[in-house]
Amino acid sequence: MNIDQLHRATLGIYSSLMDHFNPSLQKLVSLGNSYIQAFQALATTSEAYFNALADIGQQTTQTTSSQIIGDVLAQIAETQRRLTKEIEGIFSWFHSEVVQEMDNNIRMDKDYISGSRRRYEMEVRSHAGALERQLRRADQDGYEYVQFLQQSHDEALKEEERRYRFLAEKHCHLSQTVGLLMNKTAGALQQRAEAWKEELNATRGAERRLDLMELEGKEWDREEQPLGRVSSRAPSPQMSRSRSSSGVESLGGNMGSVGGGRGECTRALVAHQPDSSNPTLLPFSRGELVTVLVRQPKNGWLYGQTETRQGWFPAVYVEPVKPTSSSDSTLRRGGSVSNLLDQSAGGSQAGASPPPPPPPPPALGTNPFATVKLKPTSTNDKSAPRLHR
Repeated sequence: MNIDQLHRATLGIYSSLMDHFNPSLQKLVSLGNSYIQAFQALATTSEAYFNALADIGQQTTQTTSSQIIGDVLAQIAETQRRLTKEIEGIFSWFHSEVVQEMDNNIRMDKDYISGSRRRYEMEVRSHAGALERQLRRADQDGYEYVQFLQQSHDEALKEEERRYRFLAEKHCHLSQTVGLLMNKTAGALQQRAEAWKEELNATRGAERRLDLMELEGKEWDREEQPLGRVSSRAPSPQMSRSRSSSGVESLGGNMGSVGGGRGECTRALVAHQPDSSNPTLLPFSRGELVTVLVRQPKNGWLYGQTETRQGWFPAVYVEPVKPTSSSDSTLRRGGSVSNLLDQSAGGSQAGASPPPPPPPPPALGTNPFATVKLKPTSTNDKSAPRLHR
């Protein structure tokens, strides 16, 4: 570059630092402070969240069914709190070593760059005046002035490079610190998460489910609660398939026929005393005989009758009554129960009007946890509560 280009390039570097780099760095400091404040709010919210999770875990440990799950919840909450503390340490370093350093350097750099530019312009005027006098005497060719301009341009480039290097090194160190934290915690956190998952999966085991069902059955047997009034005890739509399948298998083969072949006889294992405001439900007492009129369960409910009333009731509340010898002979003569129903519908009673269809079974409340994946059960389904007579 010639003399004029060198001079303009040097002034351009000083102008870029004063008018672009330092204002951009000041904006970066402001954003960094906002970033830290946002994380502090996030850390406060995170602390409250995982404290609440730990409280739920503590409550769970007081139950007889979910102590292992409560321990896992408490461990997860404590691990997340420790992780948040580690990240807080990074943000504390980021504030002191990056944001504050940039802020301090901006304040000092404004005076330094302004002074450097003023000294350079004064030197340029001084060298230019000396060069002009020397050229008049024809004893100099201006080489010393060009050398000064080149040296000043190189120094300005170094000043610019130092500032960009400072910014890059600070954030490189930040990335290294985050990487160290990830290396420190990622492996251990992954191992803990896998161990927690194994503990949770173990609670789905058959032995654990059996223990819980036995305990629940003892409580029901002792307290003799009217289960039909407790909505949480009613079979949910998601479990109706497994429960009703076992009920159909037991009801389908060994029940005697009553009521002229209209249905199958069962005995109530527990009392079903629903709310009287729902006329579609069938109330009965423990040990009472219930005639099943609709053999195929709907969402775990059967339709049947007692001596005084008809209605829906949970399929798991009854068991088949073993047929007597007379009923065996009746079945041998008349075939299966389904054949008896077919005959009554289209044979000897063809002229009689069919009975009106029963009302639909009661709608069950939506279970928000019904989408939790369960392990497939075996043919000998044990998902229903064990009931003791």
